Amino acid sequence: MAVSITYPVARQIADHAEAEAPKEACGLLAGESNHIAAAYPLRNMATAPETQFQVDPQEQLRALKAIDAAEFNWLGVYHSHPRSAPIPSEADIRDCADAGLLHLIVSLERATPQLKLWRLDQFSVTPIDLCYDKVDQPAPDRPLATSQQAAVIIVGMVALLIILLISVSLLPPAPDIMPAP
Repeated sequence: MAVSITYPVARQIADHAEAEAPKEACGLLAGESNHIAAAYPLRNMATAPETQFQVDPQEQLRALKAIDAAEFNWLGVYHSHPRSAPIPSEADIRDCADAGLLHLIVSLERATPQLKLWRLDQFSVTPIDLCYDKVDQPAPDRPLATSQQAAVIIVGMVALLIILLISVSLLPPAPDIMPAP
């Protein structure tokens, strides 16, 4: 089984995890069937938020209402591991409330956040393939090479020259000036 996620949602989850570090970030996942289309960040109410997460029940209820209003299904939860791999901890497995929900873990132990998806219950941990939708992925912002910059400047100058030539050719002819009598 594979589950897809849109790039903006994956980025939103990673950004939330980075913003909350060194505490664990947490939230809900929503979408359709095997596609995560939205994330709903929640506040971590755990007594030791650096090593565990616990969602605020009132925020969870509001997020579930928002999921219903968006006509999505509640697919699962996400949380971060600020200093460890994206592998479920013993606490994650022990505290798993619903085996039907997906569990996305974001690891910040490397420079680039890693997202891994799991299905958990108190007796088993099953990895789920997570695929990123290519359609929503933005093109990387890379600076133009020197030759590309030169080409842009040359094309711009040629276009300007053509516009000037066309403008001059469209001017009416100069009137004849007759000598004064």
